[in-house]
This record gives sequence, C-alpha cells and structure tokens, in this order.
Amino acid sequence: MKRKIFAITLVGMLSGCAVTYTYEGQKYDSKEKFHQAVESNMTAALAGIVPLPKPLTQKKLIFAMPSEAALIAESTKRFVQMQGTQPSGPAKEILENITKSNLKNAKVFYDGVQKRNIYSSVQFIEMQSMTGSYAASDGADALYIVEPTAGSGQWYFVSLKHGKQIFAYDRSAPTAAGKVQAFIEAVQAQAIRD
Repeated sequence: MKRKIFAITLVGMLSGCAVTYTYEGQKYDSKEKFHQAVESNMTAALAGIVPLPKPLTQKKLIFAMPSEAALIAESTKRFVQMQGTQPSGPAKEILENITKSNLKNAKVFYDGVQKRNIYSSVQFIEMQSMTGSYAASDGADALYIVEPTAGSGQWYFVSLKHGKQIFAYDRSAPTAAGKVQAFIEAVQAQAIRD
C-alpha cells in the first residue's frame, strides 16, 4: 500500500549498511526510533476523537485491508519488477519498515472509526491480497481498500441499499489528525444514509 496518510520519506545509504529514515521532517537513525515516531503520531491522531454517546446505526462495519504479509509480498514483487533483483540488505530493511509504517498509517482509520462509535461494532479483516473485496450483508456494511498497481490505492464502501461505491474523503488536511477526522466524517455520512 503506497498511499500514506502523510509524507514518509527515507534515504538508504547503500554505500554502507546505515539506513536513515526521515519522517515528518525528522531524521531517525534506527528502525526502532522510526516506528516509535510513527506510533506516536498515530496515537496523537486518535487522541482528539470523541466517542458518540450511542452508535448512529445498529449495523456492523466490516473494515478490510491487505495483511502485512500481503503488503510485504506485493512490495517485494514490485521491487523485483523495477530493479530486476530481490531486495536484500538495506533495501529489504527499508521495504519492510516502510510497508509496516504504511499499514499503521492506514489502520489508524479503523482505530478512529471504532473509537468514534459510529457503528454498533467494527470488525477488522485482513485480506490476503491487494485486490480483494468484501461484500455487505443484511446487518453489515463493508469498507475496504485495494491497490492493484503501485500508487492506485482506492477505498470502497459497500452497503446493501447503495451497492459498491468509491469511498471519498477529504485528504487535504496537513496532519494525520485532520485526515483521520475527515475519514471519520465520511464514514458517518455513509452510516446515516441508510
């Protein structure tokens, strides 16, 4: 999943073994510090979400995303297509750590929707491919993301009443908290349509 909530860049120093990650304008000299920064930013993004006193709908929401294994496998496949070789050393470390951070950056939407208490329950499903889908049922809507090619990530919302639709939300906020809030507002709008 190449779509990120906000910019993550990194510089691999391939002349040596050192890898430096740059995240939100700060440099991190270890993957541990990098992941701590990502985690801290996600925690801050969720801090301002106020739960509703009661759900807007009694339906359940199925929230589906590719699993970490599916994301790493797809990232590796795309790396091989571009570079002609398997990632190793610093390239493998970078690929795996950026993939893990991208997953956290997308999963924060699930955490935010669940915390807001829009649906009676929210179930997280890990899909085993980048192009899977999920169907709605009588008591459940579905929200899922696919990325058939690099950079083409798209969210979809599915309900029995309205069928499958592209799920759009305002991505213009400069902060993770703003993007999570916009995502939550778009989910709320879908929930009250039925």
